[in-house]
Amino acid sequence: MRAGELAGWLAAAGVAGAAVSVGAEVERAWCVRPVPGVDETEDGSWEVFWCERGGRFEWTRFDDESAACFSLFGRLVWARLAGSSG
Repeated sequence: MRAGELAGWLAAAGVAGAAVSVGAEVERAWCVRPVPGVDETEDGSWEVFWCERGGRFEWTRFDDESAACFSLFGRLVWARLAGSSG
C-alpha cells in the first residue's frame, strides 16, 4: 500500500471519517510521512504518529512506506471494529 492509496483503503474499510494526513504534520490528525534527513531530503524511512498541540504521540518509525501505511491502516480499522462491539 502506498501513502496515496491510504485514504481510499480506509474508506473501503468503513473508516471514512478518519483524520489522516499524508505527507505533512497536521494538528489533530494521524500523520504518515517520509522522514526528512539532515539536508531536508527524505532518508527512505517513514513515520506514523498522532499530532496534537504540537506533540507527536504514539510515534513509530518504519523502514518503508508500505509498512507505515499498513500499520496506520491496521490501527484505525482495529479501533473502528473495537469501538463498534458493544
